[in-house]
Amino acid sequence: MTLEEAEKRFGLSCSVLEKYVSFGLIRESNVPENYRDEDFERLRLIDTLLGSGFTPEEAKKYLLLTEEMGTEEQQIKMLKRGRRLLLNDIHKKQQFLDSLDYIIWSKKGGGKPCLLGKGAQI
Repeated sequence: MTLEEAEKRFGLSCSVLEKYVSFGLIRESNVPENYRDEDFERLRLIDTLLGSGFTPEEAKKYLLLTEEMGTEEQQIKMLKRGRRLLLNDIHKKQQFLDSLDYIIWSKKGGGKPCLLGKGAQI
């Protein structure tokens, strides 16, 4: 599979692939011309890890663990930690969203205006 096919299939631009190479998450030889299905599974995993908040170093550590036998418990621990951090971030953003909704409601005459919502920081 060519890079162009990869971009269409997974929505990963060349610049994203180059970034993954610079992080050391994929080998440069995997990027330019032909991809195997295993490469795409790895790319999907990398994209998920980084998109959910893993640092490049954490993603690299996780990928190294996937190559070792008997590391499932460590992998699950890393994934659960990432999930917890992502969920905390979602909750914080929900607080800001709730605050904005309250401010909008107040501006429409729904109540006393509030300058600081629950999630606001000074």
